[in-house]
Amino acid sequence: MQGLGALQQAAHHAPAPWKQRHGRRRCVRVRDASLWTAGLRLLSSQQQQQATATAQQQQQQQQLVQSAVQQEPQQQKLLLHGAGKKKYIPFKPDFFSSEPVQLAGSWDDWSLNITLPIDPGTGEAGIVLELDASQHGELTYKYNVAGKWHLAHSDAAAADMQGCVNNSTAGRKLVRFSFPAAFAGPRPSEQSVHLIGSFTGWQVVIPMALGADGAYHCDVSLPPGHHSFRFLLNAQQQEPGVFQPMAGMLAQASPAQYAVLQHLPLETLPSGATANSLRVPAPPTFRLLYHTSFSEAYVTYRFSGQQGAPRRLRMHHQPDCSGLMLAHLPAPGPDCSLEFSISGATLDSSSTLSTLSTMEEEGWPNSSSNVYNKKNNNGIAVERDPPGSGLYTAARPGVWRLKGGSLRPDDASQLPPLMLCTDLDGTLIEDGEEGDWVRQNDELTYLCAQHFAQYLAPAGGLIVFNTGRSIGMVEGLLQRKSGIMPWPSAIITAVGTKIFMWDVAGRRWAPDPGYAHLLDDGWNLQEVQNLAQALMRRFNGNASCVDDGSEHPHRVSLSIRSDVLHDFLKQWGEGLNRAGVQHQFVSSIGGEWRYVDCIAKNAGKGRAMAYLASKFGVSLEDVVAAGDSGNDLLMLGRLPEGCHPAIIMSNSHPEVWDWLARLTPEERGWIYTPKAERAAGIVEGLKAVLADKLAAAAERQRKAAAQRALAPGKLPVRALRG
Repeated sequence: MQGLGALQQAAHHAPAPWKQRHGRRRCVRVRDASLWTAGLRLLSSQQQQQATATAQQQQQQQQLVQSAVQQEPQQQKLLLHGAGKKKYIPFKPDFFSSEPVQLAGSWDDWSLNITLPIDPGTGEAGIVLELDASQHGELTYKYNVAGKWHLAHSDAAAADMQGCVNNSTAGRKLVRFSFPAAFAGPRPSEQSVHLIGSFTGWQVVIPMALGADGAYHCDVSLPPGHHSFRFLLNAQQQEPGVFQPMAGMLAQASPAQYAVLQHLPLETLPSGATANSLRVPAPPTFRLLYHTSFSEAYVTYRFSGQQGAPRRLRMHHQPDCSGLMLAHLPAPGPDCSLEFSISGATLDSSSTLSTLSTMEEEGWPNSSSNVYNKKNNNGIAVERDPPGSGLYTAARPGVWRLKGGSLRPDDASQLPPLMLCTDLDGTLIEDGEEGDWVRQNDELTYLCAQHFAQYLAPAGGLIVFNTGRSIGMVEGLLQRKSGIMPWPSAIITAVGTKIFMWDVAGRRWAPDPGYAHLLDDGWNLQEVQNLAQALMRRFNGNASCVDDGSEHPHRVSLSIRSDVLHDFLKQWGEGLNRAGVQHQFVSSIGGEWRYVDCIAKNAGKGRAMAYLASKFGVSLEDVVAAGDSGNDLLMLGRLPEGCHPAIIMSNSHPEVWDWLARLTPEERGWIYTPKAERAAGIVEGLKAVLADKLAAAAERQRKAAAQRALAPGKLPVRALRG
């Protein structure tokens, strides 16, 4: 992999005419700085010992921030001179690559002259394009790695008439970020404020402009979903020669502080840092999900009130689900309806594109056929039409599912994407020698994979494997059960001590470097090994080593007799505490011998799951864990960040049911206990989770409508506006 410096230089070596012609600049990464929240600096324990600020200074800072927070809502009402003439579009690949990632798009005739900088410490890549007013329309783009094109799952995808599927910014929302000038310091003309967040992989900063209202602002085009961000104060350009100095390129400030605003939602990142957060709602869009056996399908459509001939769009296949095709149609407003028909080119049609061109001139395609896959007089297969006008009508923006000639709204697909984090053995699969038992469970696994691909993946859903198996064992499993198991977005192995991402360049599963760096904090493998060996000798045959940490450096695994387990762990834990090793014990499988893992404090199935949720931009309340054994409890139970839905298999081990009985009523409210076993239980649990989320969304809408009825002319003041 190329060094970071080489990647950064490559990212900025674009010809000058290219930059001038398109009026944009790229904003580059910034190194760590200290954090401010509510005007008070958050210091580490080491820094606290060195701090010399007096209580009076802290009180003055608090008064300054309280004033800024009070002024912020009023400042939002003022206009920023020149607002809307410039916007920033961040790009962050949601896949892992060990090779440089390039970006190409419609703004530059698909030229491959932008290379994204990659942080070797975290594996994150990101870049921001600044576009002028002439380029504020819908953009299409794609990533390229080693000559192969890749899509981002965070943005909508659409196929052109030649069948090429590209990402589109049509589903993004322009968000106005604001920061009060009083918060930046007493001399705003000499200060600078920048924005940094998860939407750029925490790699690049976006400059904020000082407006006529005395506050700093920037407009950022963000995809729907959960985003984390912070503000960077006092950033300055680096010395010439370190990078290629250019507008928008910032590096470590002197001095620099990160800041968050207390009156906005706060969250704790996996690294322990504090950040603001927001959820970007999806704009009005019609998303059509079409269940079909056609190899190609085209939707001809027109919005209510639209003049002229109907438009035509080629649909594209849902990955891992050959019988489902999709179309993404941005709506002109929240109250419009959609009329459409769908036609599919048959395999023996040799003039599909020319025929479609002729049909487009004539208006709606001939759709008189009433039989699936039957060709009309133009040689094109047409979906069975509804009675009446011969056109399907979607009454409002949203997700609509067309199956068997019936069009129905799919409200569940409009919820925020879910991340299913599932255990493997006894939960998603049963593995072993071939037989009726394994074949029956393989069928359940396949049905679960198809359910996810058809009903959750189109809304951006993700599957993560969270297992005690090694990565080699999981790779063998994926190979043996190819076409049966779903393909995961990430794999958590060794009870949460390793995370693997699919390397699109190397075509292999590669460790996530950011997670490995996170686990190093407070961990000392040598001390853990030395104490374990000494205790095994002391307990004389009542404990044996299973994994000494050679393969998994943040885990040491032992098998310990149940009758000495308590004393063994007591002595092991006391010795590690004396040595300053921050650790935790995880045990599973009852009986005469217990399997025990000593892992780093930041490791575990739950912590790894939370790390990936943050990485993928999924709120914790939208993470669904599924498991059946004692080592799954760290992901099934409440995390430091809060509760999340969890599915406990009906075939779970006794220690899981004992644990469930000890939960508080509030915690039990997040737990689902389906009657079906294994993969069928996952499907049953997911349906229950979605039903509860739909009911909660309907209740929120009811309360919002009641509130609007009480004060129809009064809108709530928000610190961040889209």
